[in-house]
Amino acid sequence: MLNINAVEQLSLFDLKSRSQSKELGQFFTESKTADYMASMIHSIGNVEVVKILDAGAGEGILTAFAARRCLELGNYRVHAVLFEVDKDILSVLKENMDRLVKIFVKKGGKFSYEILNEDFVLSRPDKHERSFHISIINPPYFKYNSKDSLYSGATADLFKGNPNIYASFMAVVSSCLVSEGQMVAIVPRSFTNGLYFKGFRSYLQSQMSLERVHIFRSRNRLFKNMGVLQENIICKFVKSGQQPTIEIWSSTCSEDLAESEVVRYPQKLIIDGSNGHNIIRIPESAADGHILRLVEDWPSSFEGNNYYISTGPVVEFRTREFITAKAQKNSIPLLRMHNVKAFRIEWTGKHWKDMRFILKEGHEKHTCSNKVYVILKRFSSKDEKRRLVAGIHDPKQFKDHLIGLENHLNYIRVKGEDMDLPEAFGLAALFNSTFMDRYFRSISGNTQVNATEIRLLKLPIREQIISIGKEVQRAKGCEQAVVDEIVQSALNIRDI
Repeated sequence: MLNINAVEQLSLFDLKSRSQSKELGQFFTESKTADYMASMIHSIGNVEVVKILDAGAGEGILTAFAARRCLELGNYRVHAVLFEVDKDILSVLKENMDRLVKIFVKKGGKFSYEILNEDFVLSRPDKHERSFHISIINPPYFKYNSKDSLYSGATADLFKGNPNIYASFMAVVSSCLVSEGQMVAIVPRSFTNGLYFKGFRSYLQSQMSLERVHIFRSRNRLFKNMGVLQENIICKFVKSGQQPTIEIWSSTCSEDLAESEVVRYPQKLIIDGSNGHNIIRIPESAADGHILRLVEDWPSSFEGNNYYISTGPVVEFRTREFITAKAQKNSIPLLRMHNVKAFRIEWTGKHWKDMRFILKEGHEKHTCSNKVYVILKRFSSKDEKRRLVAGIHDPKQFKDHLIGLENHLNYIRVKGEDMDLPEAFGLAALFNSTFMDRYFRSISGNTQVNATEIRLLKLPIREQIISIGKEVQRAKGCEQAVVDEIVQSALNIRDI
């Protein structure tokens, strides 16, 4: 075994402030996580020299553990190519690699390396006929301006769109791997769903087989010393056609990796290829996997039921001249996120956050008819109790013929007809049920509830939804236990 102490060095925070690291999108991997990531690498086979690619090396901790894994697998000759854009850390990186050279000599092997002070994505080593057997990466992640950034279009030959720099890292790494090459990456979960990453998912799945995903049930404990609240996963890919099974591992954080739970699923359940979006679903437990299977058997869908979802048209920073806190003539209620509660809308005009929208010239493109809607909050936190919160807008609540819906809300109606209250109660009951909330967490790790994801949902048929709504109305109360019992009984859901 490699002496772990030999590859652990001073934290970069002794050299660089946290804010500087954030500017570069850097969040460095702790040794327990690096060791676990390296353990995912399987036998490389009888190759003369194993080639490791580190696309954003930092201190070199990932290369160190990957090299140790090669020794464990019987590969004693290893060459690493390490890209690192930050000049301030190059001396520490070189120190660590020199220590690896000595460790390999003691084991009767040979370790060699190249450190390239270059931007990995802009350098595009895949275009210079460089190929590798292994890449373990913790890439930077940040969005960039698709119009004037140097990164814009840098990977256009691989996939469409400019979603986030970490996707570009993963794509170029994939392009650099030999057949059966392995990539292990710790990255935000956001690439697994959503419209922005659609092109990237399509490319990745055309090149790589998803073998394993590790999900952390706590969002804020993986990079706990850096204030990172992004939901991260560790995923392993192999450059080959997609294999028939995928393993989903789970733990609370990096501290309990040794007690991780694992469930194996058919790849068709995890990668949804039915709609062209190739969403990757990640159930946190076997029970959530059971929920995923149940929903997949539902006979209809959101769009199949003729439902339509839109994002609220009032973007506040663009319509400030229309918005007022004062009651005045020719103004209507503006519904915002704090107004949406389960099954109801709370707006009195007296709460300090309650606003009104003035019906001045040009208001038409910002206002909506005062009709029955199911209204979903667009944003939530993974560590909040609920991801989905659905309110019901009853037009009788307001005397006005129009209402304002702010951009942080999604509202649902029926195409070509008005939704009635029983159907609205049924649809809201479904969204507000514990069952549906757990399902949604399997298909989306984002803090944002995107309209695209709602459009792709499987649903019961409308008759069942209306029946649920009538039962909820008769119950004259919307306590969680009551809603769950009504939904699960109507849909014959047991044992979850």
